[in-house]
Amino acid sequence: MKNTSLLLFVMLLCSFMGCTNGANQATDNLVEGGIYVSKNDEGTYRVSKILVLDEQAAHVRMYDNEFKTKPVDVSTADLKFLIGHAPMAREGFLLGQPELLKVEKVSEQELEGYKIYLDAMQNQ
Repeated sequence: MKNTSLLLFVMLLCSFMGCTNGANQATDNLVEGGIYVSKNDEGTYRVSKILVLDEQAAHVRMYDNEFKTKPVDVSTADLKFLIGHAPMAREGFLLGQPELLKVEKVSEQELEGYKIYLDAMQNQ
């Protein structure tokens, strides 16, 4: 009985670790400077850009533009931003099933909201 319990525990532990590793692989595929497109509930597409990745969060800039069809190439310089900085759990960002379109350099101007966020977090 003791060996059966130990075997069951090891099997459960291995299956849990396998699931965790899969989730980590998805979040590990996110890219700083990545321009992502996601389809919303209305069937239109929106664009977001990952400014910074840290251990827990994807710090994202979201754009106001909506597209009726999935864009294949966009330049964020041509888009109007809706939210300059939003920290999101990596897993939460992935819920929208974003697709990477391309990677752009993250500018200092784009990081302004992120820097304000860091200052606020350090002063708590």
